[in-house]
Amino acid sequence: MNKFSRDGYSFNQKDIIWILNKDIKIKLTKDILSLRNPLLDGFKNILADYAQEMSAHHTRNMLFMFRNLIKFSNGDSITTNCILNWRASLNKENEWYLGALKGFLLTWYERGYTGVSLEVIKLLETFNIRGNKKGKSVANHCPYTGPLTSNEMLTLINELNELWKQNKISFECYTYINILMMTVRRPSQLKQLKICDLIKENNNYYINIPRVKQRNSSFRKSFKKIAIIEDLYLIIKNLGEKQIKKIEKYIDYTLSSEQKELTPIFIDNKNLLEINKDNVELYLANDLLHSTMSNMNVLMKEFNIVQHAVSERTGEIMHINARRFRHTRGTNLGRKGVGATIIAELLDHSDIQNVKVYTENTADTVQYIDRVMGKEMSKLAHAFAGRIISSLNESERGNDPTSLITNNGSDTVGACGTNDFCLSSYESCYICRKFRPLLDGPHQQILDKLYKEKEERLRTSKSVDYASSKDRIILAVEYVVQACNEMKRAMENH
Repeated sequence: MNKFSRDGYSFNQKDIIWILNKDIKIKLTKDILSLRNPLLDGFKNILADYAQEMSAHHTRNMLFMFRNLIKFSNGDSITTNCILNWRASLNKENEWYLGALKGFLLTWYERGYTGVSLEVIKLLETFNIRGNKKGKSVANHCPYTGPLTSNEMLTLINELNELWKQNKISFECYTYINILMMTVRRPSQLKQLKICDLIKENNNYYINIPRVKQRNSSFRKSFKKIAIIEDLYLIIKNLGEKQIKKIEKYIDYTLSSEQKELTPIFIDNKNLLEINKDNVELYLANDLLHSTMSNMNVLMKEFNIVQHAVSERTGEIMHINARRFRHTRGTNLGRKGVGATIIAELLDHSDIQNVKVYTENTADTVQYIDRVMGKEMSKLAHAFAGRIISSLNESERGNDPTSLITNNGSDTVGACGTNDFCLSSYESCYICRKFRPLLDGPHQQILDKLYKEKEERLRTSKSVDYASSKDRIILAVEYVVQACNEMKRAMENH
């Protein structure tokens, strides 16, 4: 008799492979199938219950934990010796394995399935097992895997926009990274998005994010409405319209208004080959056309392969994943004194056990860049991406007077290497790839002014965040000052 996973996928517990959702299937491996009845029957029954009631991810984890446990089993039943021997083999890092499986074994016994005895249950109830340690990279402020600094986030945003302008990433990749950065939601949530989730109310913009990791929640059964900026709304809307056109092209049919609303934002292109105008309604109504987790990982990989955003802390190209954006948001909220309950709500956690690390590790998370530190960090940050020129003739536009960049009309700082329209201040030019600073430009004066203004912002606001709002520009100007000095010394030596 077939059963249905929580995500609505049919499986038979007599089969070796159970497909639980679009991304996850589990296999009853040889070590499981070699168990003798009644232990094997009992395990299949409780695992099938979990598949129907719990998330596919959690069900797969229980199978993994159980496979570790049965290495110490006689194959007939789970005994107290089996539990004790497994626990003795675990260290502090993976002791939580037993804690994770404890609930599974308790439920197994409570439901009357064979294979777990009362003695085992009594033993388990005496254990006080530490859970999986959460947030090591957050607590340690790891520059490689932990939360990002404000400068690093700004660097990534600039890099993302440049890569899109230069056609080095797909629009789907551009959209995905933007949503991750701005909403800090999980990839498993974003892959469920449909066009109907975008909401415009007067001049306000929102998105309904499908919830995951909630009890009794399955595909698009519950949502959380969050506010977004207009730019992100338009980016997602444009991708959605592209996906509509893609589907219509495949089936040679114009979708109805209702069907367009159900179109996924991120599509599994492989399944496009299976749709036609007769079955498109069915495909749009469920998760069949939605992207897989594997596809979402490909989009992240696409960005990481081509991006060259450098961390000012390490001097190396940053490796980015969705988790780092969540860590960053949680850390910033914790630094501002926001409580664990509110952080859990804003990160869409169902409880506070995973967010305490943000409220318990708020010290030393902000690096204040002064003149001494700025000189050193500028070499690592790579904030300046332009090219220093000795004279205006070396710039792309030569002596074109409209290309000149001045410090508010006083002195010529350099030249702009593009004809693109721009409203940025002259200070922002230092972090633009098209900026051509003059070797003899007043860069030191500009740097002195930026540091002085920073100290004034700190004095008046008492906020390091606000005072540091121009740090990336400071690092870029600092680099230009040092590079110009080195170039001048080299010219003198020759």
